[in-house]
Amino acid sequence: MRKFKILHISDMHLRHNGRLFYSTGKKINNGLILNGHNVLQISDRDITNQTKNIFDIGGKKYLFSRIVRTIENFKPDLILFGHVDRLDNDNFLSLREKYNSIRFSQWFLDPLNIKGPDFIKNKNRFFMKYQFCDSNFITTSPNALDFTDSKKTFFIPNPIDPSIDVLKNFKNNTSHDVFIAISHGQHRGILRKHFTDDRVKIIKSLTKKAKFNIFGYKKNPVWGQKFFDEISKCSMGINLSRGIPIKHYSSDRISSLLGNGLLTFIHENYQYSDFFSNDEIITYKNVSDLNKKILFFKKNNKKLRIIARNGYNKAHRIFNNKLIADFIVKKTFNVQANLNNKWMNG
Repeated sequence: MRKFKILHISDMHLRHNGRLFYSTGKKINNGLILNGHNVLQISDRDITNQTKNIFDIGGKKYLFSRIVRTIENFKPDLILFGHVDRLDNDNFLSLREKYNSIRFSQWFLDPLNIKGPDFIKNKNRFFMKYQFCDSNFITTSPNALDFTDSKKTFFIPNPIDPSIDVLKNFKNNTSHDVFIAISHGQHRGILRKHFTDDRVKIIKSLTKKAKFNIFGYKKNPVWGQKFFDEISKCSMGINLSRGIPIKHYSSDRISSLLGNGLLTFIHENYQYSDFFSNDEIITYKNVSDLNKKILFFKKNNKKLRIIARNGYNKAHRIFNNKLIADFIVKKTFNVQANLNNKWMNG
């Protein structure tokens, strides 16, 4: 496959001063570059944040003109959109009509579960670009949704980047048993007052016989290197996503747990057993089952380390950012992909 010129438009969080250096957009961008493509970035939210004024409320006009000028100068083969919520339908229509020889694609990370949080909002955000894109990549199995075309919508897991996910906790003696992190929006960085969700009920029901390191409940979430410092203190991690489980969806936190060598627990209804055996990841049925398994592995450290190592090795092999970036490009350009990983089939 030849190398492409790719314009990657997504939020790179420059305004957050490194607080989100491990974002999914960063990991996908790294994967594209490592695969040899010529990648140019536009960080949409950073631009609008800096340029909005009384004549351009929200900075949308300047952002759109910046994108057009960049396309004219760079002449990309592919425009890859992240969430890009700062453009509207008319903007995308204009780009599609003016540059119809360029491939358009998007990746979308937020939940698309009809029974999940912010469904209407997320569905509208996704479909804003969907109608103009040649390919779409989501972190929910398209097979679990009834409103997408399986011919142009594909599952991708949350990527692991070996330059970012560098810990190997299964090798270390840790001060805490279990890491849990939840947040109410990464852009805020702090807890919303009086805001709660279904994950809090689970946290309140966890065993008192294990030592937890919990952020986003009572304590503010942690970001930047502090996030990894706190992960490094724990041998196990619980992957908690908002809403009712849906096939293969997870918040991007799962890549931080598996990718840094924690023994990872996830509810069985997410169906991650499609990708990992019970010697690589631990699924649970309910909180009672979760508590029993936490206490079992607390007492069986050798088995904990073996499974955590197996999960780490498997995740770095099948969820790595180079593989995911390659899948995005090949599907978008209709290049035959080697579908030897089950997640590539949805």
